[in-house]
Amino acid sequence: MQENWKFDHVSVVVRDIEKAVEFYQSLGIGPFPPLIGPSGPTPLTGKTVRGKPADYQIDLRHAEGGVGQLQFEVIQPLEGETPVKEFLEKRGEGIHHIGFFVDDLEGETARMAEKGFKITQSGETPEVRWAYFDTDVVGGVVIELMEMTSK
Repeated sequence: MQENWKFDHVSVVVRDIEKAVEFYQSLGIGPFPPLIGPSGPTPLTGKTVRGKPADYQIDLRHAEGGVGQLQFEVIQPLEGETPVKEFLEKRGEGIHHIGFFVDDLEGETARMAEKGFKITQSGETPEVRWAYFDTDVVGGVVIELMEMTSK
């Protein structure tokens, strides 16, 4: 891990978010606030999937909880074809990505490219820009880098 990466969360993709949240809370993970979604159309800019401009909506249910200092995100993809839904269909439920905040997403993206990793998905909201990298080739887990846009 780069020194300037700040750990933020672990994200698990599930088929049934209510069942998953109930399970994780029974283990002492949480509490989870009321579930977010289905989100329907979510405004995003600069969207790409596998290096190509993409016209997708984030259509999912999403909840964040935690245990100690660990933030834990649960995602249930809904409609449309997205990398998260593709992951669920190909691999089943499980850890999809680990998220880190960085101060310079462009610089870190260049460093990841030097190491041979490609962006599989990226986007931006008014609050944050992000990029997912194809680091799942070893260990099966994607790395997400995020940068706050409203500093």
